[in-house]
Amino acid sequence: MAFVQALSAKFILSISINEIISKDFFALVLSTVMVAAAGYIINDYYDQKIDMINRPQKVIVGISLGRRFAIILHIILSILAVIIGWFLSPSIAVIHITSTFLLWYYSNSLRRLPLIGNLVIASLSGLILLIVGIFFEQTDSVIIVYAFFAFFISIIREMVKDIEDVKGEAAFGCKTIPVLWGIRVAKMVILVTSFIGVLLLGYFLIQMATSSVRFYFLGLTPVFIWFLYLLLKSDTQRHYRSLHTACNWIIFFGMISIFFLND
Repeated sequence: MAFVQALSAKFILSISINEIISKDFFALVLSTVMVAAAGYIINDYYDQKIDMINRPQKVIVGISLGRRFAIILHIILSILAVIIGWFLSPSIAVIHITSTFLLWYYSNSLRRLPLIGNLVIASLSGLILLIVGIFFEQTDSVIIVYAFFAFFISIIREMVKDIEDVKGEAAFGCKTIPVLWGIRVAKMVILVTSFIGVLLLGYFLIQMATSSVRFYFLGLTPVFIWFLYLLLKSDTQRHYRSLHTACNWIIFFGMISIFFLND
């Protein structure tokens, strides 16, 4: 997250190196990472029993980290992030307060509902980029394209994760799409979402983005088509885990492309 925000400032908004290494921008990045860290902690806290079924070898809260300590750490990180945000600007503080609340509400309730929780996490993923523009009080079409790209891939990743975690979520009464209507329907929802997302991303690219961004995302299209093909062929938890990882790699390479932006 810190890396992506620094890249966005330098290569999308053309912010000087002096401003990027300033204490204020460091404070923005630090507070954003703290919000995300608090979100991961509270999510692991609420999902401990589910994770013991889906990925027992990766459970930390309740095993390596005490549950009470996890809650205290979540609260400390959230409060510090909001305080830092307030010193930067009231708008950043409001964003941090809203993000912290949504991450808690997601872990407490929305995580167990169809699609709503996915939309929340995807929106916060896009906000990681947009908050940089808000901080520097600049609007740029390219950063909007990248924020939408992060939103689009994140919502697909979250739905794939729901399929991957269907066993544990079903055991504890979660009402995600694969639990309610089955994995086949969940796959169809991902395909429809992908189609809509590609159309919207194409529109943004044509209307707003530079030529280098268009060429990059055009080159990414075959990779994404291959991903959807693998989605349709997948039928084991190992396959879905691989698809989840593939989404992370698509996001990673999407963000790395910021290095190669030009007018």
